[in-house]
Amino acid sequence: MSRQVHSEHDTSGSVEAVFAVLTGLDWADHKAAALRDGSTVVERVELPGGGVRLVLARELPPGAPGFLERFLPRDGRVVQSDEWGPAVDGVRRGTWSVSLPGAPARLGGTLRLDPTATGTRYTIDGEVKVSVPLIGGKAESFVADMVTRLADKEAEVLQAVLSAG
Repeated sequence: MSRQVHSEHDTSGSVEAVFAVLTGLDWADHKAAALRDGSTVVERVELPGGGVRLVLARELPPGAPGFLERFLPRDGRVVQSDEWGPAVDGVRRGTWSVSLPGAPARLGGTLRLDPTATGTRYTIDGEVKVSVPLIGGKAESFVADMVTRLADKEAEVLQAVLSAG
C-alpha cells in the first residue's frame, strides 16, 4: 500500500522565473531562513539542454509521532533531490525524491511548471511508501500529510522570493 501526494500552487512569476528560483543556489538559503529547516545545498548540476539537478539536505519538521521516531534518521536530516528537464513548449517537468537514510520508506514523484494567464502553476505529485508491517499505512498517512504541508510552506517562500525579485 502507499499514499499519494498532490500539491498545486499558482505563482505570479513566469515558468522560467519560477524555475530559476527553485534551482538556484540560494533556494536553500531562502528555505532555511523562512522555514528554519537548516536547508543546505549538497549538489547543483546543470544538465544537458537546460535542465538542473538540485540536491538539498534539510531537517525534518518537529512533531513526528512516537511510533515513527525509531524509523527516522538519527540526525533528523533528509536529502531531497529535484531533477528538472529542459523546457518543452514552455513547460518544465522534473522528478523529486527524498532519501531517509536507514528508514524503510520511499518518497518521490513528479514536478511540473505550467504557464497560466497570470504566471505559473507549480504541481507536485508523488507517492509515499513505508514498508513496515502493521504501522506502514499509518506512517504513510502521516508522511504524506507532512509532505503536503511542507509543499504549501515552500510555495509561500517561492511566492515571497518572486515578489521581492
